[in-house]
Amino acid sequence: MEKKANKHESGNGDEITEELLKFKKKSMKKKNFPEDTDVEIDALKEEIELLRKELLHYKKLEEDYLDRIKRLHADYDNFRKRSAREQSDTVAKANKDLIEKMLPVIDSFEQALLMGQDLKGSDDDFLKGVKMIYEKLMDTLEKEGVGVIDPYGQEFNPHECEVAVTARAENEEEGTVLEVLRKGYKLNDFLIRPAVVKVCKNN
Repeated sequence: MEKKANKHESGNGDEITEELLKFKKKSMKKKNFPEDTDVEIDALKEEIELLRKELLHYKKLEEDYLDRIKRLHADYDNFRKRSAREQSDTVAKANKDLIEKMLPVIDSFEQALLMGQDLKGSDDDFLKGVKMIYEKLMDTLEKEGVGVIDPYGQEFNPHECEVAVTARAENEEEGTVLEVLRKGYKLNDFLIRPAVVKVCKNN
């Protein structure tokens, strides 16, 4: 028993203490987290900052692309509307030119009907047939947007009429259309030919 005690006192206890101290030093080295953790946090912060910059960059790119798409869409929409308007104007002009060429024929038609009524009367079958053809022609033109300007008894409108002659009329107001010498025509909003009229002028 004395030998064991002496052995313990002779140095075995010191060896255990030294081993414990070594283990503690190793543990302290392993537990050096404050420095390691700070480094990791700084690295994460840098990475987050880079990601934010990239996100802002891509957001700006997205906004630029969206802006380009909106501009292209607006340009295309304007182009489509302009093309449709130009096409409509082209068709309207073509119709206007065609109807304008037909007006002398219509005038001759009307004069022929008036002469036929004076010569044969309104009961003539041939005259009735010609009148039906004329009415059918005018109905067709009306469906295509052709309107007759016949301002008899109305106030003179310089935008749709031309004055050929003036005359006094005691029972009519100044500027009243007394007679339509030649009918006018318009196609929707296009004036094809103004009406030629006789206007009251008492002064």
